[in-house]
Amino acid sequence: MNVEQKANNAGKVAMVLEGGSFRCQFTAGVLDVFMENGVEVSACYGVSAGALSGLNYKSRQIGRANRVNLAFCNDSRYMGAKSFATSGSVVGYDFLLNDIQDRLDPFDNDAFEKNPMSLYAVATDVVFGTPAYLPVENAVLDVDALRATTSLPLMTQPVEMGDAIYLDGGVADSVPVEHALEDAGFDRAIVVLTQDRTYKKGPYEFLAAAHARYAAYPYLLEALENRHERYNEQREHIWEYERQGRALIIAPPQPVEVGHIEHDPAKLLALYIQGRQEGKRRLDEVRAFISKER
Repeated sequence: MNVEQKANNAGKVAMVLEGGSFRCQFTAGVLDVFMENGVEVSACYGVSAGALSGLNYKSRQIGRANRVNLAFCNDSRYMGAKSFATSGSVVGYDFLLNDIQDRLDPFDNDAFEKNPMSLYAVATDVVFGTPAYLPVENAVLDVDALRATTSLPLMTQPVEMGDAIYLDGGVADSVPVEHALEDAGFDRAIVVLTQDRTYKKGPYEFLAAAHARYAAYPYLLEALENRHERYNEQREHIWEYERQGRALIIAPPQPVEVGHIEHDPAKLLALYIQGRQEGKRRLDEVRAFISKER
């Protein structure tokens, strides 16, 4: 983003959505409350499943993320071992981005394109181990950006776009609030986390397998090795932005027990309801945060 564009973002508010696969049921609940109450921002930066949450937020489809997760959490075509065995990807992209998107719970492309909010999917450049902020301007034409941001290391195939190769954005930038505020020049950010405030990330569990799989990409391996340290440090930066009044943080009030792959719809519904409760509880604060003077 150039200097002029950064200047244009001064005084504007961005949304930053952490990933976490099914943990984004919390995000879905928060965003549904926002949509029901007309809460809008200038741009949204979504990581992994957070980008999919942002997709439904931009298309203003209240309840869609929750419906899809509850309806298909036990469908082997959607996510899980069977999809991995048949396609090499734990995420059933053909089913998600074709069957569901077009037919089973249709995505509103017209509403998406009419919404002026900018949407970015955060991915990790496999060669350099650095984050990329990929614009999603059309849900059909930019589907590779959505695949890239959700492509978990070892669990999905990397995505080639142009001259670059991408994996899940959480490897390089799990919560891109620094990018939104410092690089993109937004004045403030609403940050929706999918782990509670006490959470500390531990080392990546599958380093040996990653070294075998990605031996040709030393910078990616370095990013995987130190991701937990960068993540925990990044959360400290987020709290500092909050103290400065530049970030409004919405996080689960207690540790989240929903896993990356979750087959219990009762747990998913409970997390969604928790997100709705937090969204409602913070709604007046969110409105004031968006409308306040710089």
